[in-house]
Amino acid sequence: MRQTPGELGALLLESRLIKELRPLHNVAAKRRRRIVIARRIELRGGYTGVALESVDHLTPSDAGLILGIFKHTTQAKEYLAGIARTNRLCPKLLRIEQTRGHCFSYHLGRCDGACGGEEDPARYNKRLEAAFEERRVRAWPFEGSVIVEERSESGVDRESFFIDNWCLLASSRFRENERIDNVYDAHRFDYDSYKILYSYLSDPLHSTGLRTLARHSGSLRLFLEQEGRN
Repeated sequence: MRQTPGELGALLLESRLIKELRPLHNVAAKRRRRIVIARRIELRGGYTGVALESVDHLTPSDAGLILGIFKHTTQAKEYLAGIARTNRLCPKLLRIEQTRGHCFSYHLGRCDGACGGEEDPARYNKRLEAAFEERRVRAWPFEGSVIVEERSESGVDRESFFIDNWCLLASSRFRENERIDNVYDAHRFDYDSYKILYSYLSDPLHSTGLRTLARHSGSLRLFLEQEGRN
């Protein structure tokens, strides 16, 4: 059994082990190495549309334009089809159906006519935003990187995490006289890790264990040097 000094380390370790113990998923993830974002776009008549885009990483400026984030295109399209059904959203405006006139759902009574300009754009857009609430990526709340430090109850074991824009970039573990550094893919966004980090960093109880670090090209090196001196 692998033990960690604190809660954040335990959650991140569990997430990583789940991926490692699912070989088929792991092979697919290595082959893919990209994420799919649902980007907000403005359509004729003031309606909000959705564009799916594959990206290698996210930047702090992306958050405001992103409605949702997904592991792959199939997952994204399944989600769009689901919210179209449950929220009476237009498949044509969601760009999962191509047609010159009204969408097929309109003829079935499942779309209120946004595809023909019949529904109030503000009402439609509000419903669209609400439908993506659970998939939304929150804006990074810090001006630069943060360092989270956790200690065991005995105070002997310590682990520090270097995080920027919801991405775990590095960690440094100290146990007795041993130090183990791990450096991860630079700004490689992982949705599961994002959910863990968002929940942890949003909790005011964890604010005392945070240290901020200005974002620049040498931030990672500075983190490893500082941890070596602590």
